Amino acid sequence: MNKLRRLGTAASALLAAAFAQMAAPAVLAQDMSLQAQTLSGGAGAGPATVRIDLTGGGAARNLALPRGKSAVIDLPVDVRDILITNPAVADAVLRSPRQIYVLGMTSGQTDAILFDASGRRILSLNIRVDTDTGALADTINRVLPGSRVQVEPIGDAVILTGMVASAGDADKAAQIALRYVSKPDQVLNMLSIAGKDQVMLRVRVVEVQRSVIKQLGVNLNAIIQQGSGALTLGQAANFSINGTLGGGITVGGNYTGSNSPADILNGSIRAFERVGLVRTLAEPNLTAVSGEAAKFLAGGEYPVPVNQDSSNGSVTVEYKPFGVGLAFTPVVLSGGRISLKISTEISELTTQGAFTLGGTSGTSLTIPALTVRRAETSIELPSGGSMMIAGLIQQTTRENLDALPGVGSVPVIGSLFRSRDFLSGDTEMVVIVTAFIVDPNNPGAFQTPADGLQFASDAETLLFGKLNKTVGAPPGANAGRTYQGPIGYVIE
Repeated sequence: MNKLRRLGTAASALLAAAFAQMAAPAVLAQDMSLQAQTLSGGAGAGPATVRIDLTGGGAARNLALPRGKSAVIDLPVDVRDILITNPAVADAVLRSPRQIYVLGMTSGQTDAILFDASGRRILSLNIRVDTDTGALADTINRVLPGSRVQVEPIGDAVILTGMVASAGDADKAAQIALRYVSKPDQVLNMLSIAGKDQVMLRVRVVEVQRSVIKQLGVNLNAIIQQGSGALTLGQAANFSINGTLGGGITVGGNYTGSNSPADILNGSIRAFERVGLVRTLAEPNLTAVSGEAAKFLAGGEYPVPVNQDSSNGSVTVEYKPFGVGLAFTPVVLSGGRISLKISTEISELTTQGAFTLGGTSGTSLTIPALTVRRAETSIELPSGGSMMIAGLIQQTTRENLDALPGVGSVPVIGSLFRSRDFLSGDTEMVVIVTAFIVDPNNPGAFQTPADGLQFASDAETLLFGKLNKTVGAPPGANAGRTYQGPIGYVIE
């Protein structure tokens, strides 16, 4: 319902006096070529005073008020009546013929029309009442020194604009703003980061595998034939743990009886031992802007069938990645510390655990499996600091004894009827992460493996066995290496 206010009532005077005690600034947006000037409105200085210039006749003004705050409107002519469209949003009181008090009640929009004694419209005020964000802006800028944050209200929501020093400060500003609203989605964070930092991550994955295999087997094959009957004895080592690896030594002989029918005995002893050592070293490096995700993969992709068309037999495949992978999201915190959400992986194709699909006409399809070393975690460390995020120490021992029942347990002689298969494996792996805050550098400060590389001449290749010349490599970098040339790159 519209509300009409007139000067001269005692209630209006009392309400105006109450409004005069309230402190808050107001913002008045000018329309067309008309001017409005705010004379006061600092925090604690009382209601804002807005002077209206009506040169050129009646006009409209836009007035923005915080909820629960007031503004004083000074007019150059006398006003008799005020019409408020929605008094629940804003209220207006005539304190004097040329001075009006406007109070923001609740969030929303309304308008106020001012009339003179003859009923002519003097001024139209488009009033918008929003949440009071002055205290919120003051709190954020006080808690985060060096920040320049502005808070713009939209109804019950707020927009954070301006600039902060880091992504961590932007998150803190949003957390503070959440305490001033009723729902998390009422905060729109549009803060800018002043000079975003860049983070370079160096990950070292080191793995050493040691294995020992021992095989000792006895093969016996005897045929004793008497008349029309025969007795056959056979024993062979199958090495059920490691299988037939090959190598080692086999010593044996055979005996054929001189009498007829013949007695035949074949025997052999097989001994084999293997010691293995495997070292895996991967050192991926990647740089990303603070707050942004980055991914790196050095490897390949292998096809995996996922569907087959029943009409024409065509097969649909998907490619799965493998190799050395790194993904991380850095956030630079205050004091030069870095928060990292990191995932690193080393995977290799293997036949162990592979899937074989049989086909027609004796054909088959084998899909390889992957051996994977993967680590995913979140850590925090200073620039230049390192942290071991994963480690593995694994020991595996397997041993089988195959023997002829009864005879194999006989001392001394029983060893001729036993076969031993032994496997021992140790694996040690660590993943070390080092993070740096870096800046762009001159291209001449970096070195690649191809810088200064020159291939050897035909004479040098034939006479000295060289593939390239030593050019541009630091002193001692190629000591003991068959390959000669610059290696690695400079990070500083």
